[in-house]
Amino acid sequence: MKTLAKFWRPINGKVECYLCPVGCELKDGQVGSCGVRVNHEGKLYTYTYGSLISAAIDPVEKKPLFHFYPGHKTLTIATPGCNLHCKGCQNWEISQVPKGEVTENSFYQETNAPPEVIVEKALEEGCESISYSYSDPTIFAEYMIDVAKLAKEKGLKNIMVTAGYINPEPLEEIDRYMDAYSIDLKFFSDESYRKYSKGRLQPVLDTIRYVFERGKWLELTTLLVPKYLDEEQLRGIANWISEELAPWVPWHISRFFPYYKAKDLPHTPVEELEKAYRIGKEAGLEYVFVGNLFGNDHESTFCPKCGNRVIGRKGYIITGIDMKDGKCGRCGYEIKGRF
Repeated sequence: MKTLAKFWRPINGKVECYLCPVGCELKDGQVGSCGVRVNHEGKLYTYTYGSLISAAIDPVEKKPLFHFYPGHKTLTIATPGCNLHCKGCQNWEISQVPKGEVTENSFYQETNAPPEVIVEKALEEGCESISYSYSDPTIFAEYMIDVAKLAKEKGLKNIMVTAGYINPEPLEEIDRYMDAYSIDLKFFSDESYRKYSKGRLQPVLDTIRYVFERGKWLELTTLLVPKYLDEEQLRGIANWISEELAPWVPWHISRFFPYYKAKDLPHTPVEELEKAYRIGKEAGLEYVFVGNLFGNDHESTFCPKCGNRVIGRKGYIITGIDMKDGKCGRCGYEIKGRF
């Protein structure tokens, strides 16, 4: 639904969107890089407020969040659009909106799921949280803020699943209502970000640091994209997490499958996933997980001190928990998270 956007200002006869680092300056009628924000007669509008394109009840582990109230159900929602353009996007049908489609397709005018409907559904289904995901929720910031504010009033938690490509001011407003973040740290190279995603590294690092310093629960994910992500970058990511954040911040390394414009790339070899896991452990990270490889040995949480399996998993299913008051059931070591 067409709604006046936040996070813009008039500049030199145009409107400047400062929601994200792309910083689009749009003439009347022009559409932003995200595909869903438009300058209409000197004002910036979002055309996807409440335009729900995907909704599902997921285990929180699917986000992935492994140490945020394990096993609970989360209502996950998305509207179309994205401010990055990853070559291998697995949700490209909803994230990569063709320029002009929002002003021509009646879906964007006729579809509207008000925030109160989303929150009521989450409560009805016994969910403990609402997650904003699938496309990048940065692009539906206005809708996310309204849903999250109401959700918080009703006792629900809020989770932002994002690539972290957002400017500080919008992030600060969103963060008032967020409880946890799952953030993609795709590369540790500005060149790789530009070539693969049409983005930059530093704004993502700034977002991650902000969230961490605010004390919100944070888990990071890196998709092992062949050609664009090398061992040097993996070591850079692992060391940065360990030294600049904390060794207990969970790091999910995930297997790549070719989609969209990256069908020329191969699947990530299993041995590369194992190598990345070892790199994380060598950097001192306490919790390294391997995703998109069902049934592997690195899906569960093990106590960093004694090696006890404190949270068993198979895929997204919890198979057992051996903790008491957030501590290892065997040796009493504190397992960082929200439990």
